[in-house]
Amino acid sequence: MKALAGALGGALLLSAPVAHGRATVVIVNADAPDAGFNDPTPVSPVGNNPGTTLGAQRLAVFQAAAEIWGSTLESAAPITVLSHFEPLACDPTGAVLGSAGPTNIFASDDPTLPPGVSGSVFPKPHTWYVSALGASFAGTPLVPGTGTDPANYDILARFNSTLDDPGASCNGLQWYYGLDDNHGNLIDLLTVVLHEFGHGLGFISLTDPTTGQYPQDEPDIWSYYLYDETSGRRWIDMDDAGTRAASAISEGLFWDGPSVKAAVPVTLDVSPFRVNSATSTPSVVKAYSQITTAQFSGAIPTSSPITADLDIGSTRWGCTGGGKLAPLDGKIAILNRGGPSADAGCTFVEKARNAQDAGALGLVIANNTEGPPPLIMPSGTAPDITIPVLFVTQTEGLALQAAVDAGTVNGSIVSDPANGFLGGDQAGRGMNYAPPVFESGSSVSHWDVSAFPNLLMEPIINADLTHSLDLTVPLLHDIGWALSDGGTSFPDGGTGSPDAGTGLPEAGGGGGGSSSGCTSALGPPAAWLALLTLLAFVRRRRAV
Repeated sequence: MKALAGALGGALLLSAPVAHGRATVVIVNADAPDAGFNDPTPVSPVGNNPGTTLGAQRLAVFQAAAEIWGSTLESAAPITVLSHFEPLACDPTGAVLGSAGPTNIFASDDPTLPPGVSGSVFPKPHTWYVSALGASFAGTPLVPGTGTDPANYDILARFNSTLDDPGASCNGLQWYYGLDDNHGNLIDLLTVVLHEFGHGLGFISLTDPTTGQYPQDEPDIWSYYLYDETSGRRWIDMDDAGTRAASAISEGLFWDGPSVKAAVPVTLDVSPFRVNSATSTPSVVKAYSQITTAQFSGAIPTSSPITADLDIGSTRWGCTGGGKLAPLDGKIAILNRGGPSADAGCTFVEKARNAQDAGALGLVIANNTEGPPPLIMPSGTAPDITIPVLFVTQTEGLALQAAVDAGTVNGSIVSDPANGFLGGDQAGRGMNYAPPVFESGSSVSHWDVSAFPNLLMEPIINADLTHSLDLTVPLLHDIGWALSDGGTSFPDGGTGSPDAGTGLPEAGGGGGGSSSGCTSALGPPAAWLALLTLLAFVRRRRAV
């Protein structure tokens, strides 16, 4: 048995639980008097939240999240959430928002299963499930849901009260407690709580992504569905733990579950770019899932694709200061983001205008840092730009340039389901977050940031989310959750809001970006992005 890391100490005041929905989600207030959920500071009701004290408004948001999740899932066993609103890290550069995750996992051969619960209730033998899901199979709680020990609950949640302290310097970050999604520049607490509860309900890989080792040498349910595009194998079929670890940083990890595959085509936008042929480098011949489109881009055709050979712009950067681009007539141009030096870069609009003036039919810009393409669509106003302007990752951009250097490469720009989806492949698999540099708490256990419309369970909480559970629900259905509608449809599938560039603005061709943190947000608060991780430590219920 492995104890929960960072277990909370001190006296806890447990108030009456609040239950909601087809699955009963029980929010247990674990805060002391006059603190956290019991903070008596007077406030005015806001955004359909009727609370008149700060603590009451916080609890109302948690209750709303419980209602949303409880009305979506089916379980005869209550789902217990030990909940804290307490001071956490905060400084002028940003703040920890909070965290939540499962405190227990169970398997069919677990000797700590409660009396009367047979291991046969688990759909897959010798496989780890989070306790809330295991209890739904058993029809009875697997943990008591009482007392002050976090290990007695299905989920532990801790959120930061310091964001409400007018004397704290959290880079301007502040909670919004309304339930109406009108958060403006504030951080929408309900969205963040929905995300974190999702981890506690099972949106989490229990395999160590840095080593590929299973917990106590038995797979978790995620291993049956994580699909490595390069090898064409799921994690459960990989004999070498190191192969799973390599897959976790491959930028090619997908969710291969039937419910997700059915939901992706009605949830995510179609990918606009594919490579049709490459005379010397067949590895680049594919559709591209990790791609974004500039706000100022010309229209992406839905028929009559723009099909042409790819050509690298003569300066490779496309900045006016580097000289005029050689003719690109009838070609799809490739340029790099930024410039040859920190002071020699230029805006995305300038690159696009110069490529268009050189005769290009379209432009692909390669990111200049590892990882996904820019997290938001490159902004700018340029009504004179009529060609499509797309972004690819640095890895894929360099591979495309090497392929062009080695021979002829032909590609197409067209919005076509045969290309796959933004954040999903041609088979409808959803793309998991697997950047080439491992990010603790973020890698694997989230959707990829290339998903568009933006998804709740990305490692970043985008400001345009609308309290939709989107692809979270079909993934939970894949791992075994029964749904309140019987699984015949997925709540809010395909209803994501269009992105109007609500992330941190990127006006130039170089620099920029966000550093990751533990459930943190980085300022400025305007168009906020919350970088999230999950509570990564769970108590193994089977004795070691």
